[in-house]
Amino acid sequence: VLLKNLGKYEIIEWLGGGRFGDVFLARDTIIDKEFALKISRMRREEVTMLKQEARLLSSLSHPCIVRFYNIDFIESKFVLVMEYVKGNNLRDIIVEGGIEIEHTLKIIKQVIDALVYAHQNKVLHRDLKPENILITEEDDASVVKITDFGLAKFIRAGSISASSAGTPIYMAPEAWSGSFSDKSDIWSLGTIFYELSTGV
Repeated sequence: VLLKNLGKYEIIEWLGGGRFGDVFLARDTIIDKEFALKISRMRREEVTMLKQEARLLSSLSHPCIVRFYNIDFIESKFVLVMEYVKGNNLRDIIVEGGIEIEHTLKIIKQVIDALVYAHQNKVLHRDLKPENILITEEDDASVVKITDFGLAKFIRAGSISASSAGTPIYMAPEAWSGSFSDKSDIWSLGTIFYELSTGV
């Protein structure tokens, strides 16, 4: 059954989905603004452990990080309300034939800026991959927007073990045992840089 409404939100279209849940473009009918809603498959009793992380994520404000606004329960569904970004992700760009090295360097620099900011604020991404790096056009320039920042931390005891959080080919060796650090994100970024530069 196609989801048409969720509380005050009018569902416009399905944007994609993954292990954590499905993402929809939705319009807040009260303030008439579009958001990305990630509707999770987590259980209500798991929300207590997420409150601290949600407050931390909502405090992040960086031009290269998709803004996380709210965490809520709507009609018995666990919902993450995030900034909606128009554009393609890096996976689409890679599949379409890659990009020039100068463009690659501009993208990687923006990702580094976002990672430095997040790490200084004690937030790890934990699942950095091309699908989580969005590219949008602003003032005739490509702007990076990293999505799902820190959300992999939500996937832990009670749902999916920390050791399985992440995408295998981009995971640092220590991440396989559930040990994450800022260096784990740097490893993932290096893998992405390699893929952008070589096409493999």
